Amino acid sequence: MVKHVLVLLFVVLMSCGHESAATQQVRSAAAVDLSCDESVIELVEDVPMEKRATGCGKSLTYMYKCNPTAGGGQDCRWKAVRDKSGE
Repeated sequence: MVKHVLVLLFVVLMSCGHESAATQQVRSAAAVDLSCDESVIELVEDVPMEKRATGCGKSLTYMYKCNPTAGGGQDCRWKAVRDKSGE
């Protein structure tokens, strides 16, 4: 039993501080779009598939959108959809 608890604790500790791939993608895009260093970009996910990025006095909202491609596939990515800098 103690061994299982230690393994679980190790897994939890190893996952702390790691961002999801989606969060990393939005943070990188926001750094470019907001002309701001990634380290100061803050992200908030108010609704699923939408993240608000703020940094350097500016803000953008990103949504995960899919567009059809030739051959019946889809191209899905995070895209800036609204400039929230006036709020």
